[in-house]
This record gives sequence, structure tokens and C-alpha cells, in this order.
Amino acid sequence: MRLNLFILLIIASLLGACNQKHELAPLKLIPYPAELEQSADVLSIPAKELTISLKDESIKEILSSQLATEHQIKLVDADEALIRFVKLNDDALPAEAYRLKVNDKGVLIEASERSGHLYAAQTLRQLITLNKGRVEIPHVSISDYPRFAWRGMHFDVSRHFFSVDEVKQFLDYMYMNKLNVFHWHLVDDQGWRLEIKKYPKLTEVGAWREHVGFNANQAKGLNEKYTEAYGGYYTQADVKEIVAYASERNITIVPEIELPGHSAAALVAYPEYYCNNAGELKIWDQAGVSAGVYCAGKESTFQFLEDVLSETMELFPGEFIHIGGDETPKDTWLACPDCRKRMKQENAHDEHELQSYFVHRIEKFLNKHDRRLIGWDEILDGGLAQSAAVMSWRGVAGGVKAAEAGHDVVMTPMFPYYFNHTQNHLPTSPGHPGISTLRDVYTFPSIPQDISADKRQHVIGVQANLWSEYMPLFKHIEHNLFPRVYALAEVAWSPAIREWDDFHQRVKLTLPMLEKHGVKAGEISYHVRINVSPNYENKTADIEFVTERSNPVYYTIDCSEPTTNSQVYKAPFVLEADAHIKACQFKRDGSTTYISEKQLIFHKAFGKPYELKYAYAPQYDGGGRYGLTNGFLGVEVGVEEKPIDLVIDLGEVTEISHINSRFKNAPLSWVFGPQKVSYHVSATGDEYTNVAVFEPGVTESDVNEIVQYPIDFKPTKVRYVHIVAESVGVCPSWHPAAGGKAWLFSDEVIVK
Repeated sequence: MRLNLFILLIIASLLGACNQKHELAPLKLIPYPAELEQSADVLSIPAKELTISLKDESIKEILSSQLATEHQIKLVDADEALIRFVKLNDDALPAEAYRLKVNDKGVLIEASERSGHLYAAQTLRQLITLNKGRVEIPHVSISDYPRFAWRGMHFDVSRHFFSVDEVKQFLDYMYMNKLNVFHWHLVDDQGWRLEIKKYPKLTEVGAWREHVGFNANQAKGLNEKYTEAYGGYYTQADVKEIVAYASERNITIVPEIELPGHSAAALVAYPEYYCNNAGELKIWDQAGVSAGVYCAGKESTFQFLEDVLSETMELFPGEFIHIGGDETPKDTWLACPDCRKRMKQENAHDEHELQSYFVHRIEKFLNKHDRRLIGWDEILDGGLAQSAAVMSWRGVAGGVKAAEAGHDVVMTPMFPYYFNHTQNHLPTSPGHPGISTLRDVYTFPSIPQDISADKRQHVIGVQANLWSEYMPLFKHIEHNLFPRVYALAEVAWSPAIREWDDFHQRVKLTLPMLEKHGVKAGEISYHVRINVSPNYENKTADIEFVTERSNPVYYTIDCSEPTTNSQVYKAPFVLEADAHIKACQFKRDGSTTYISEKQLIFHKAFGKPYELKYAYAPQYDGGGRYGLTNGFLGVEVGVEEKPIDLVIDLGEVTEISHINSRFKNAPLSWVFGPQKVSYHVSATGDEYTNVAVFEPGVTESDVNEIVQYPIDFKPTKVRYVHIVAESVGVCPSWHPAAGGKAWLFSDEVIVK
């Protein structure tokens, strides 16, 4: 009797171990499920008894490999398994949706499509922990489904070539985060990476350049060699292998074949499709935009492109083909007799309408083959067929315009979705200048409020882009991808964005597991973003500091360096007088990686309207409507090739005696200070008086500076202030991108 009682006690103890009570454990789930309920119970079993019933060998193999890497756990097949995947005929479970339930009986996963099982497997992977040889899974009930149909990541393999295995690894990272569209940037000025059998020179010639290039990478120590030949390409067999690998992970590949611009590599291989009088081309080894544009006047150009696209469509079965369409210099067209003849034939009034003809013609070809065209937002110029979709990269304006016109839109604005921008201020961080933090990505509104409510369904998704100019090695790609891809994943999948602190905590819990996959993620920044909201009527500004870390923010408003004795930020505050704000967070050792700063000047043109003769680029809007008169410095308006020519209306006749204009001068970033600056004033807007002329010329050096042109003059009563800053137009002959269009950036015109 005592023996039987002893046995019963042992059995009870074992049963209790299988269903333990805990406080609600924090869940390291990214992206967070649409619906989730959690109890304090935890399923606990010996790791060697983790059994699975799943007919799909591919999903099982992927999950087994991940668990082996993360926990050294091996899944065991069994008919009566602890983990059961069940396929249902249930209309309530659309494609990609799933239900997952964990209780003391085990784990039940239900889905109507294979994709649902795929994503459920990733949620289960994140739920599993290992504790003293036992697998622990919290009791949860999850009903999950995606917010957007298009959850994309872009990968540029033209500027730097990456191997088949590295591309597969990239796809693995996408799948781990429930991303389902791989935008593969295969061709550009710096290299053609796709084998086209009818045109072998595209890879024999176009896939290789004379130098590794990108001097800034050597300066940062990212890669040592510069002068050796460099390149590579994917055979059609490679592509088929990668397409199949992606399909196993429910990832559709959208290939990008750039046209009509960004095509130097193709045109070096086949110069007969370049305008005859356009001069010599070379495959670029620096960033920027070359003059390599297909001739729009030659019929043979379109036959070539149709042949290339035909082979491309045979390799990629997805609905969309990306044609680029961005940043197309049109100077060669204007000088080309064939192009001018085409303009006359097609009644194209200018070179922009000629590009519209070019895009429309390619679009019709794709539509004839049951494919849809997608391109960067420049393709909106001149109109599109209703089936065409748009990627809004130059801010959100292109997305708003496209959606309002009834086109499907993928939101991928440069800020914050260009992951080639650094995510912290560490000097060794790879990537482009500028910063886009994890928090920036997580909190950015994915659907612009300016889109009408009945048009918002046209926003079919979001995407982040990795341009590889300044990331020559795959470890740099990984560094810039993580942890920001977690934020993208949650924005794309989860129906509601949770509080930053909640998400940040889940990221911190997830990063140690990422290290087991050999990934060195970028460090979460100590960046202090200074948000300024001007009140033009009251001549004040609301100031808010936003950070990723919870460390205190110390700040000053008199341009002095913050210390731990400086003011500690508690809440947003109002500025009523000129200020030069500096703010930072300190590490435990007392150091800081970066001091953010922003200067505000409440001058006489503060919040005053102005007219620009030449439009600014949408991605460089200076912070909004009053970009050049908003009072805060450091956020520029950018104009490509043309002057910054503006007239400010002060609203009434006002006495002034000082004008200053500020410009960025960073030649190796294609941004040049003005060649000439002139100021004119008028009381009526009819006749203007010149008050100053500056002729600084062009800086021939590697600098990154702000140049200013202040002038004091006799007090004068005026209403209108006219500023003309003349651009260099194109990069000079000494520049690595000689002949490419130059930028002119200004952050403020100050009137006192």
C-alpha cells in the first residue's frame, strides 16, 4: 500500500512538471500576432521528447535546422506527436493565416494553406525556450494573419556582388520575419548580374568592372582592395535554384531590370542601344547616376529590352516585374536625332513625355504577357495604365499621388526605409551617411494620412531597401539589416503597432538568439532625435526629444556641450527665442557616441511663404511646406541640377537690414555649394533692387560643410526677398562622377 502511494506521488510530480505555473513570461514574438491570449501555465517536457507530426518535409526540415542552431534540439517524427500541424478546409483562415494553441496536451497548429503552416512554425520557434534540458512553451492561444499582402525587402547585388549562398541566407532572414516579397536589384550602372542567353555580353562584359571602387569603403576599412577587377553574375541555373528556395519559404521574387536609366553596364556591353552621339561609357565604380540611358529613338532598343524581359519572365514566375524608371538623365535624348524624331512621331512635347512613352511601351509588353509593371515613383510622370503599381521612395508624396489615382502602392520612403543608412553614429558602421534608427522604422506611419479613406486599400504593403554601395561584404548587409528588419516585420504583419517600450523589450530578448545564427547586428543607438514643431502664428516652437534607449537625455539650448550636470529632459517644452539645442545620452562609462543639435532662429521670414522657380526633389523637402523659412537649421531642401531660385513674401512691407542663405557643400556626395548667390529686394514685387552678389566658385576637395552668405545693408522697407543660388549643374571633370547631375542643398534663408 505504501509502495503504491509512493508511485502515485512520483507520477503526480511528473505530471506537474509537464504543466508548470509561472508568472506570465515575456514573449519574444516578432512580429507580434494579431490576436493572442496567454496564461501562466507552461508546457514543459524533456528536450529529447519533442515530437512532431507534419507532412510537409520542407517546413519540418527548416524548423529542425533552426531549433538545432538555437537550442541544439532535434525534432522527432511521431504519429501521436506533441506538435501537430493540421491542414483545414476553412474559409475563415485565408492564405498565410494560422491558429496556434499550446496547452498541457501539446501544440496544435491549424492552417488552410501551406503558407500558414510556414509562419506558424516561426512563431513556435520563438515560443520555445530550453531550461535545464527541458523544452518550455508558454500556454497561448494565437489567431494570426498579416496586415499587408506585400511585406518586402530589397537587396542590391549590382553595386557589390553577393554569392548564391548569401542570397539564400538573406531569404532565410526574410522568412524568419514573415516577409514575403524579395525585390532583387539585379542590374545598374555598376554591374549586370543576370545571365541572358540571347545577349551573352551582358555578363561577359557587363558583370565586371575594372575596380572594386567606392573609395569611402577603403577609407572606412570595410574592404582593402580597390584596383583589382571585380564582379560576378548569376547563371540561369542559379536563379532557378534561388527562386525555388524562396518559394519554399513563401517568398515571391520581384526582379528589377532598370530602364531607361541606370543602364551603363548593359550599354557598355551593347553600345548599339545607346544614343549614337552620346560619347563613351564605362561601368561605374562609384555611387551616383551615370549618363547610361537606353536610346528611346531606336527601334532596336525595344527589341533588345523585350528579349531581355522575355528571358527574365521565364525565370521569375511572380506577377510583378520591376523596371526601375528612376533618376534618368535625359541630356543624351535631347541631343539625339533618333530620339528627337521619336518625340515628333509620338507628339511628345519634351524629354519627360518621351520617358512616359518609353515606360508605357514596356508596360504594354509586360501586360501582354500577363505581368504587371512596378517601378519607382518617377514612373507616375505622364500617367500609367491602371494595372501598374508604384514604389514610393522619394518620401510619401508619390504614394499619395499613386493611390489617389487608383494605383497599387508599396510604401518605401528613403526615410526611414533605406536600411543602407546607418542606424547609429559609430564611426565604423557601414552604410550611407545619415541615420535611420530602429525606432524611426517602427514608429513611421506606413499609410500616409493624406490618402483618402476610400483609397487606402491601394497601399498593398511596405518595403525596406538595402543599397549596397557602402556595404561590400555580406556581414555589412547583416549588420544593417538587424535589428531594423524586426521593426519592418512588425509594421508589415501586425494589425496594430504596440508601444515602443514593449517592442524594444522584445528586440532585446531576441538579439541573443540571433547571435547563434552568426549575425552581428547593428547596435541600438544612443541617438537623440530632436523634433521641432514650429508655431508660425505665435513665433514659437514645440521641442520634443525621442530616443531608443531609456537613458536620461541631457541638453542645453545655448550651444554649449551637454554634461551630466546639464538640464535633464522631462517632457516636451516650448521655445520662444533663438536657441542652439544640443542633446545626448551618456553611456555607463560617461562617454557619448553623438551629440544631436538643432539651431532655431525666429527671424522675420519665419514661416513666411515662398515660391521656388524649380521644384525641389520630394525626398529633400526641408521638413515640409516652409522648408526654407521654418526657422530650424540642418534639414535641407534639395534641387537637382537647377538653381535654387525663390521669392519670399513677408506678407507686408517690413524693414530689414540682413539676409543670409545657407548651403551644404559636400562634393563627394554630389552636393555642391552654389557657384553664385545674389539677393534682390522689392516693396511691390515689380521692381527689385540688388543688395548683394557672391561668387564663391566650386570647391575641389573632399569636404562636408555648411557655407553661408550673410550680408548687412542699410535698413530697407521691403515685402519681397528674391534669392538666386546658381548650381554647378553637373559634377566637374575632376569629380569621380564627372558629368553626373549635381545637387544644391539649402536649409534656411534668414532675414533680419
